[in-house]
Amino acid sequence: MISTAHMAQRIREAREFSKITQVEMAQRLDVARQTYLDMESGKTDPKILALVTIAEITGRPFNWFVHGESDERDIAFTHRDDLAALTSLLSQLPQVARQTVMDNALSIAEYVVSMTPEPRNE
Repeated sequence: MISTAHMAQRIREAREFSKITQVEMAQRLDVARQTYLDMESGKTDPKILALVTIAEITGRPFNWFVHGESDERDIAFTHRDDLAALTSLLSQLPQVARQTVMDNALSIAEYVVSMTPEPRNE
């Protein structure tokens, strides 16, 4: 994950690239202008749902904000809508339930990766 300062910089860059004012972005996020300014300045971390919405508004992949990846081969880019829906649902769960879902998802992913055969060099 990138730092709060880098995420804030990416939020600003995405907004500016999309030619959206800070006031307009705050309105589209349904937050106070100061709340949005705090996210963009790095004073506070954005909530996941706000970050998903910023990604949708600006057309940037969610992963680009969090991890810095922007390649179209990146799963966060190619499955943006699915990840946004999952993130939205996940953000509605209580913390304990979110952690349980994440633990189980990681276990499943680790199992699938361990069962995937290595590609052969020919």
